[in-house]
Amino acid sequence: MHSRPARNRLAATAAALAAVVLAGLASSSSAAAVDPYPTCNTYKNVNGHKVPAHGQPTPSLTCNLVLNTSKSNEAVKVLQTSLNNCHNFSLAVDGYYGQKTFLAVRSVQDTYLGEAHADGYYGPRTRGAMKHWGLNGCSKI
Repeated sequence: MHSRPARNRLAATAAALAAVVLAGLASSSSAAAVDPYPTCNTYKNVNGHKVPAHGQPTPSLTCNLVLNTSKSNEAVKVLQTSLNNCHNFSLAVDGYYGQKTFLAVRSVQDTYLGEAHADGYYGPRTRGAMKHWGLNGCSKI
């Protein structure tokens, strides 16, 4: 049986450990919410393939696409075209990153990156793994 001071130390240790765990969870969830890449808003030609990109006049391929049903986007149209032509989906090429586009990206991620990386968001890892539509058909860039 523990003495009263030992129980108090044990309770204090458990409380401190809980505080550390909770602080870690809070900081990791807020860090995950910060997107390190800008939103893709255009496309870039890479060896004859249109690939979602960000910015002008020299588009960068380092960008993300996430669920967005409020605004049409040229980069999403390029992604939807690649998903349809290279990965056998039947998406409307409307520029909206809706639920069907999200699920199509997640399916492609599951195929090429594995289930652990299938989050439904298009970013640099997905760009490198999937095939993109171009002048000579489909290929990875």
